[in-house]
Parts: sequence; structure tokens; C-alpha cells
Amino acid sequence: MGNTGLIMALMMAVLLLHFVVSFSTKTTDINTDRSTLLALKAHVSDPRNFLTTNWSVDISICNWVGVTCESRNQRVIALDLFNMSLSGTIPPDMGNLSFLTRLNIGYNNFHDLLPVQLTNLYRLRFISMSDNNFHGEISSWVGYFPELQYLSLSNNSFTGPIPSDMCDRLPTLKELYLSNNKLSGKIPIGLFKCKGLQNISLAFNSLEGILPEEIGNLTTLRTLDLRDNQIQGVIPQQISNLTGLKVLYLSHNFLTGHIPVTLGNLRDLELLDLSDNDLSGTLSSSERSFLSSLANCSGLTTLAFESNPLISGYLPPSIANLSVSLQYFDASSCSISGSIPGEIGNWNVATYLDFSGNHFSGAISDRVCKRNNDLRYLAVNDNQLEGTLPLSLTNCSELVFLNVADNNLSDTFPHWLGILPQLRVLILRSNRFHGSIQSYIATSSFSKLQIIDLSHNDFTGLLPTNFFQNLKALKEAEYVDNGNWYSLVVNLTIKGLELEFTLKVRMPLLTCIDLSMNGFHGEIPKVVGELRLLQALNLSHNSLTGPIPPSFGNLAALESLDLSFNKLSGRIPSQLTNLTFLQVLRFWNNNLVGPIPHGKQFDTFENDSYRGNLGLCGFPLSKECNNDEIAEPAQDEEDNGNGNGNGNGNGIAFIWKVAMMGYGSGMVLGISIGYIVFTTGRPRWLVRKIERDLQNKVSSWFGKKRMSPRKDEVPQLVQEQGVCM
Repeated sequence: MGNTGLIMALMMAVLLLHFVVSFSTKTTDINTDRSTLLALKAHVSDPRNFLTTNWSVDISICNWVGVTCESRNQRVIALDLFNMSLSGTIPPDMGNLSFLTRLNIGYNNFHDLLPVQLTNLYRLRFISMSDNNFHGEISSWVGYFPELQYLSLSNNSFTGPIPSDMCDRLPTLKELYLSNNKLSGKIPIGLFKCKGLQNISLAFNSLEGILPEEIGNLTTLRTLDLRDNQIQGVIPQQISNLTGLKVLYLSHNFLTGHIPVTLGNLRDLELLDLSDNDLSGTLSSSERSFLSSLANCSGLTTLAFESNPLISGYLPPSIANLSVSLQYFDASSCSISGSIPGEIGNWNVATYLDFSGNHFSGAISDRVCKRNNDLRYLAVNDNQLEGTLPLSLTNCSELVFLNVADNNLSDTFPHWLGILPQLRVLILRSNRFHGSIQSYIATSSFSKLQIIDLSHNDFTGLLPTNFFQNLKALKEAEYVDNGNWYSLVVNLTIKGLELEFTLKVRMPLLTCIDLSMNGFHGEIPKVVGELRLLQALNLSHNSLTGPIPPSFGNLAALESLDLSFNKLSGRIPSQLTNLTFLQVLRFWNNNLVGPIPHGKQFDTFENDSYRGNLGLCGFPLSKECNNDEIAEPAQDEEDNGNGNGNGNGNGIAFIWKVAMMGYGSGMVLGISIGYIVFTTGRPRWLVRKIERDLQNKVSSWFGKKRMSPRKDEVPQLVQEQGVCM
């Protein structure tokens, strides 16, 4: 019994010692996790006090905001600080969170290099560091993570190549997002060893070289996004092996050669974007084309191959065989001829159709819009279309944007478009529209129009008072939050140099009316002064007479006013000095007299704004006013009539192009506006507008798979072009 008792006592001692050691080790490990996170807290700024008030030694680490612990040993297994407005750096201590399986610090303002100690976190399965300001090379901190399935580093400033041994380091990787960085070099062949990859986004970088044939090895791939790089060569035939592919972006590269007919093998394809390359292909029905092969893709919703000038032929009637689910179709800026087939009317759920910038001829078929109640955007501008606008457009009750500019259409003003309740942009520029507008306008028409371009036509008669009265969207502040962001392309031609800016903003960005280069006559209606949200007004090159309405002083948002090459008379109303946003003023070649008003914005305009008006005097002109010529005092609005004319010369010309890209149920309606200023002057009003209105509005697309623009895109682009200096 004595020996037995001694043995039992020894066993109890061993168990007690093991418990003490285990407890001590567990406590030490928990303390290590706590001190690691406190070190992180010390390295960041926390303006919203997420960590400041919660990450405290008085609170259990497992109850800290963003921290998840394993239930048994209380070790930290997940850290989720997504979108907490944190800024700062990641300390080397982070490598001590040895049980961490999930790390999400996306949508903050972390910066600097990532510490090499992160290679210690071999248990990680999920890493998201997107939308920060990290830089350096990826290879410096991505170690061997045998269980990692998700890696997102998008929207940072990482540089250098993609590690050639990426798949050796991350053998179980399924999702890889590296878009919107500064990565360079070739796409490594080693990347295609990750046989389990389902989603790859390398968009918006500077990757070069060819798309390797080994891409065909990724048979589980669902999304491949390589847009906006410098990839060259042909689209490899092996891409047709990706039979589960749903989304394929190859746009904005330097791809050449024929578009493979075998793309039709991708039967699950929902989005295909090949735009802005040097790809070729013939679309006629006499041979099998990539377009006809896509009829196999029954779920196709988005198809874009615009800006490939070597794509030629004509759109055959068989185009109707494309998916009945097609919502987005962009064939703009190619070399397609023939007529626009009426069979596209079978795409009765299409919301975006762009045929602009081709060689289409003939009339627009009435069948194009006959069955489509969902169409929001239609662009057929810059072709050789003839005839009249089809009345079937009235079936498109959701139409927001209509651009038929630069064709040979001959018609009277399409007043019947006024019944479209959502129409915001109407561009009839540079056709042969003719006759009076005044007599056609009903009292409820065009209430949502924000952009009206009727310039370079043959309209005559008085300016339409009723039309201006109906423009409620230019009178009343209207906020429509439908979750849509718009891609804006601004092209400025200055002294022969064309500059381009690409920005993401929410509409309405620009409100304008351009009735220039027509035959309007009579006086300018004073009701124009009620359009207080109007930002640009161009009535130049007509035969308008009478005074400038003092009511123009109520155009509080006006930034550009061009009344040049008319027959306007009288004094410049002093009320115009109330236009504090006015940046462009042109009164050229009229019959204006008397002193030029002074004060506020009028003190910033130079002689050039007033040239061709011999009766004007005062600053900034060298001609002094006589004693009996005094500045016109502020006065109440005058009564005036309605208001035409031919002319030529340089005015401000609005040229529009709309671009929308969406996917699935989260389709984004986008309006891009190309604004070309034909002048030797500096369009500082637009530059300042870009700076003021856009710099804080750059944002990513909405939806689960966001593809956002670079955060610094707006200020960087403006500064690089030197227009705001």
C-alpha cells in the first residue's frame, strides 16, 4: 500500500505540473496575441474611435472589435478591420498571430511596406488588404501559405512583377485580386499551375508580354479580368478550354489577330469585353464569325468589342440568335457597314446599345425599339444614317440617353420624345433637322432633360419658350440615388493638343443647352433665366436680336455662356455679375453697347470675351467710356419676347459619348461625356469643375465584385496634363 500511495502521489504531481505548464503556456500565448494587437493599435490613427475605446487591457481580447478567438484555446483566429477609416502602418509584431486564419484590413488608409514577418502566418486562409496605400513588391512578404484560398490586394500601389512561384507559395489558392496597382512584367506561366483558381483579376496594371497558352490549364476558372494592361499578341485558342468561364475582360490592351471563333465554346459566358484592342474579324453571315459562334452562350448578358477598327463587315440578321438575356451591346468605333438590323429588337431586355462611330447607313429600323421597354441608352452617332427617327422609340419608356449626332438624318424636331418620362440626355447634333421647335412642345414634355444638344442643324423660328419652361430638372434640385455611378471621359482639345481624363462620378455632372449653329431668330426668352441649375449655355451662331435678358443673372450655376455671332443689342445687364461660377464668357460679334459691368467674375474676363462689339467700353477694353456712359445699375427683370441665325466660326461644341458596363443583376448605367472645346483659350471653368466636383467623388463600382478606379486618378490625371496649372 505504501508503494501504491507513493506512485499515486507522483502521478498527481506530474498531472499538476503538466496543468501548470499548459496554463502558463496558454496564458503566455494569449498575452502574445494581446500585445501584438496593442502594437498594431499604437501604429494607427483611429478617427472613428473603433479601437480607441474598445481595445483595452480591461476588456477580454476576444471581445475586442474585429477580433475573433478560437473557443477552446482563446487564440486570435480572425482579425476584421474592414472599412474602419484606420491609417498607419502594419508593425512586424503582426507575425506573432500564429493562429490567424483570416485577415481583413481592406478599405482603410494603411500605407508603407508590409513586414516580412507576415510570412509566419502559415495558417491563413483569407487575406484582404485591398483599398489601402501599401507599396513594395508582393514577393517580399507572401510566404508559404498552404491553406490560403483568397488573396485580395487590389487598389494599392504594389510594384514589381507577380511572383513566378505564386502557386508554389499558395497551392490552394482559389481567388486572386491584384487589380489597380503598379505591377509590371509578364504574367508568369507559374501562375497557371494553380489548378484550383476560380477568379483572377490583374486589371489596371502595367503587365506586358503575351497571354500564355497555359491559360487553358485553369479549367475551374470563372472570372478572368486582364483589362487595362499592355498585353500583346493573339488571344490563345486554349482559352476555349475554360468551359466554366462566366466573365472575360481583355479590354484596353494591345491584342492583335482574329477573335477566336472558339469563344463560342464558353457556353457559360455571361460577360465578354474585348474592347479597345487591335483585334480583327469579319461579321458577315457568309462565314462563321466569332459573333455568330457566341449564339452558343445562352446566358450572355454583356458583349463589348468597341474600338477595334479592324472588325469589319456587317451585322447579319442572325445576330438575333444571340442570347435573349443580352442587356449590354457595344460595337462602337469599329468598321462595320450596312444597316443596323431590325432583328436586334429581339433583345427585348437590352438596356444599352451602342453602334456609334461606324459606317452604318440607311434608315434606323422601326423594329429596333419596337419591343424594348427596358432600353436606357441608345447611341447611333457618327455614322451615315438617313431618314427620320423611328416612332417606336416611344416604346422605350426607360430611355435616359439618346445620341444620334453626326449623321444625315432629316426630320422635324421629334417632339414626341417628350413623352419619355426618364429622358435626360438628348443629342441631335450635326444632322439636317429643320423647322420650328416652338409649335410642337406640349406643356409636360422633356421635364427631366439635363443635357440638350441641337446644334449644327437647320432649326428656324423663335426660341421655344414652352420648351424652356418644361425643363424642370434644370430648375429644381433633384436627388436620385439609384446606386449608379458614371464613367466620365473628358476630351479637351487645346491648341491642337488633345487631352483625355477618365473619371468616375455620380450624375448629373454637367447640365447644358447647346442650340448653336442653327437659324433661330427673335429675342431670347426671359424664362431661360429660370434654369438656375444650368451650367453651360450656347446660343451662338444664330440670328438672335434684342437685349440680353437681365434674368440671366438668376442662372446661379452657370459656368459657360456663349452668345457670340448673333445680332444682340443694348447693354450687358449688370445682373450678370451675380454669376459667381462663370468661367467662360463669349459675346463675340454682336451689337452690344455701353460700359462693361464690373465686379466679381467680370473682373477676370479679358478683351477676347467682347471682341466684335464696337459700342462697348470700359475695363478690360482699352476704349474708355464717356461721362454719360455709366455702368447699368441692377434692375428688375425686363419683359422680352422669344427668340435665330446662321453663322460660322469657333464656338464651344459639345460632343458626347456614353459608356456603360455592367454585369448581371448589378448592371451599372453609365454616362460618359466627351467635351471638346475648340478654342485657343484655356477652359479653366471645366478644369475647376473637375477639381471641385469630382475629386471627392471617385468611387468603385457597386456590387459584390467591385472593380474600382485608382484612388488618385482624378488629381493625378489633371496634374499630369497640366491644364489646371
